Amino acid sequence: MQSKYDKSAHPSGAARLILSTLWLLSNNKDCIVAGFIPNTNRNNRQTHVAAGYSIVSSSRPSYSSCSKVGVAASEGEIDTASKSTTTTTNSKNPSPPDMIAYAKGYTTVFTELPFANNPPTTGTLPPDLLGSYYRSGPAMFSAGSLPPPKTSIVKPKTPPIPDGQDPDRMVKHPFDADGAVLGITFSGDGTLTARFRYVRTTAFTNERKKGMRLYNGMGSTRVDGSTLGNGQGNDFPTPLYRHHLRPGLNKRRKNTSNTRAIYWSKKLLSLWEGGLPYKLDSLALSTEGRSQLGGILQEAQPFSGTAKYDPANARMVFYANQQDSSGSVLTLYEFNDKFRLVNKIEHRLKTGFALLSDFGVTESFALFVQPEVAVNGMSMMVNKDPGTSLKVEAGSIAYLHLMSRDLDKTLTTIPIPHDGISDADLQFCNAYEEDDDTGSKTIVFDVIRSDGTNTAKGGMKEWPWVSSLKDFQESSSQKSLWRYRYRSGKVEKECIDSTFQTSFGVINPEFSGKKHQFIYATVGAMGSEVAPPQGIAKFDVEGKTTEVWFPKEYEFCGEPVYAPRAVRTEVENDTDNEKDNDNDKDDDEPSPPSYTTVLDTTEDGGYIISVLLNGKTQESHIIVFDAQSITSGPIAQIPLGMGIPHGLHGCFTAAEEATWPADEIERRTRLADKMESRGNRWNEVKSDFSGLGLRLDDFEEYFGDIL
Repeated sequence: MQSKYDKSAHPSGAARLILSTLWLLSNNKDCIVAGFIPNTNRNNRQTHVAAGYSIVSSSRPSYSSCSKVGVAASEGEIDTASKSTTTTTNSKNPSPPDMIAYAKGYTTVFTELPFANNPPTTGTLPPDLLGSYYRSGPAMFSAGSLPPPKTSIVKPKTPPIPDGQDPDRMVKHPFDADGAVLGITFSGDGTLTARFRYVRTTAFTNERKKGMRLYNGMGSTRVDGSTLGNGQGNDFPTPLYRHHLRPGLNKRRKNTSNTRAIYWSKKLLSLWEGGLPYKLDSLALSTEGRSQLGGILQEAQPFSGTAKYDPANARMVFYANQQDSSGSVLTLYEFNDKFRLVNKIEHRLKTGFALLSDFGVTESFALFVQPEVAVNGMSMMVNKDPGTSLKVEAGSIAYLHLMSRDLDKTLTTIPIPHDGISDADLQFCNAYEEDDDTGSKTIVFDVIRSDGTNTAKGGMKEWPWVSSLKDFQESSSQKSLWRYRYRSGKVEKECIDSTFQTSFGVINPEFSGKKHQFIYATVGAMGSEVAPPQGIAKFDVEGKTTEVWFPKEYEFCGEPVYAPRAVRTEVENDTDNEKDNDNDKDDDEPSPPSYTTVLDTTEDGGYIISVLLNGKTQESHIIVFDAQSITSGPIAQIPLGMGIPHGLHGCFTAAEEATWPADEIERRTRLADKMESRGNRWNEVKSDFSGLGLRLDDFEEYFGDIL
């Protein structure tokens, strides 16, 4: 469903300013002083609650399976102290998930969404929600399901077919599907502008032309299901084994560009662990090509599938993990707000082969947790399949790497003795440093941790993989929220919450690298039992309370993303046009109005955005929560007119340029469609100046301020 944008039906900039002011007054918000928006009590805000369930935990739940573990790195001693609290709820428990509906989230998108401008069907979009939200995720589970442009010389022999009809075209794990990006722009007019496009990777384009699956490198690894990687190798929704181990550009290592969308310095990137990022147009989501970030990365170099924001220094931090049979070379990259490389640190790890998929950043360090991995030399030499080449040792230690971001750029490695639970594939929520009473520095990082176990060990299920709760529980490990502390050579681990199966933990990005109070995440509806991501939770790690909202049993939420409140105010312009030097104001045309935006600086004063999939109708909605009142449910729900598959990671940008009006986005998408219909010549010219040895993004990085 796509609705046209009627400019006359939407308020002008001045009208939006009036609406925003009325919104503020109606909610008794304090005045903005010196660019600071104080924390306000919004309990009286009108909310529109979608049908569902809500739970409030007045205290931290009972940690029947959690413990506080102290590990002395030098001595290897482990001390365990049990911890117990109680849980209270204010409403009935949610129903078990409808797994048939959940499995519908692994349906291939056969028709993209170039443009849609939609109002809410429930509630009202707040006028101080301004910016753009992007999310990546696997979306093509049956290879070659989007026909190439009519001008393509190579045509597929068979048309797209429904999922499951041809097993040879199906990926063996959802994570191996081609990626697509959802873009949502909030311009403050009461509607949102949506678009959804596949990333035109090299592999995607090749399979699109052939109408068949050409990249089968992970097939043998996926077949073994939950028996690999100590129960995490093929985990759901993201596996520990994410790509084939053959380096460079080849048909076994497929860059699906499906893991995370990052917007930084007016550039939109789509990331995947193991290959170069792809650069997309921020408005149309059209693919501009692989990016070497201004010539910094090599063509065949792997790159991280994640990034961390450093608000204190206005930097975006990435890493690269170059793996070979002898071990791994770990490289840290830091880019300033002009996307210029300002810090690069490289170390060859002395702890063997590193399996890494996430990291944390503090003021002074980048943190990596590496599980101990045994390498089968013969298999690594012959086929490089992760399933046969690597073995995560059960009961073995892990390593905490502290990479100094300061001038000394040293690497400190601390062994973490095993405590009965795997330290592999930690999903970092945040990391920070704090001083204790003795003046010693402590490094704290909160993570989602998998216990590495499944209800049953067995091979991978057929598509759609998890159509029953039993199938899901045999494919996904138990995951809960943990806190790690490192100080004085000792690592402590504390389970923050084990009441819910937890995934996709995030914070307010402006508190990245700083001490935080709140973590937002998706949680399962079966309590501590393994269940798919469904509800939205807010964990207060200081007040030790948990708020949860659940939709109906056939609805499922994706990763929550924090968006700050943004108040746009008009700046008074000089009425004397500078182009006219006669100093006569009577015949001067007034300058167009300009605006400045002030962002809320409190930790939970903004909004939480997520994608809600209705598995019964196979329709998706954008839902918006007041971050201070998750249990009240969404304050707005906006249909997208299509079903969006279960996604992975995204971001929200409140940059002033990212509030493009709907008509501007529509013009850009029409241009993108027109250029693609003319074939690949435009993209080839745009993305690769091969005669000069430079790519277009190289020009932008080096000459962007001039151009």
